Amino acid sequence: MLQAKFDLDFCATDQRDTFLQRFHLLLDRALAQSAEPGLTRAGLEEILREPYTEFRRAKLLEERARLSRLR
Repeated sequence: MLQAKFDLDFCATDQRDTFLQRFHLLLDRALAQSAEPGLTRAGLEEILREPYTEFRRAKLLEERARLSRLR
């Protein structure tokens, strides 16, 4: 799910709808399996905010390291 959010945040504008649908599908699947009644997409996104921030930071650092190895 974190990778899907990352892909959505960094995709080309013309691909946004496709990545948004994929992200929403994953959120909906997680909600269907959740034991938390009343949890919404927005609520789940809020829960994922901090883990996603860490995931995103790690992915960007990884990309920077990869690019500097290529130089």
